[in-house]
Amino acid sequence: MGKDKYICPCFKVTKDDIKKAIEEGADSFKKVKKATHLAAGCGHCKCKAKKYTKKRLGKIK
Repeated sequence: MGKDKYICPCFKVTKDDIKKAIEEGADSFKKVKKATHLAAGCGHCKCKAKKYTKKRLGKIK
């Protein structure tokens, strides 16, 4: 999988990983981070990751 396929390249977190965490009960960005290690490395992905996660949670349009 190419680097551009990851939301978080440091921990190789994909959009599917975020969806799975939400399906398994993560109902906030903080809980998705804990479940996937999203944005726990260098931090460059945090803004994009947070926006995508909140979109998946239905908190923004």
